[in-house]
Amino acid sequence: MPNPPSSTGIPVIPAKRSGKEIYDGIMRAIEPELTTDQIPLMKEKYKDETPEERKARGERYAKAMEEYEKRYAQYLQEQDAKVRSFKIGAIHFAEGKASDGDRQKLKSIESSFGTL
Repeated sequence: MPNPPSSTGIPVIPAKRSGKEIYDGIMRAIEPELTTDQIPLMKEKYKDETPEERKARGERYAKAMEEYEKRYAQYLQEQDAKVRSFKIGAIHFAEGKASDGDRQKLKSIESSFGTL
């Protein structure tokens, strides 16, 4: 996954997100009731549910957590690719800057030979 450079040519550092942001972002698409802001509300919301309803909800949540684990693993792979891309881009940017400086120094040395 390429990491595009900024307008200055410097690679952009991948965005850093908190664990809560990552979890909620993934879980919101799977089972919104399991996001961190909704979990504290469950006790009141489900206080009158039957044992059968509770069991069905538990099974739904278990499936949601399995899906979360899959998507989280995919997220980690994507982040790893972004970080590798950033590192490669940063190295190439630094090499390019060093090369530019070296070229300028060589031109300066070459021009000083011409003035002798």
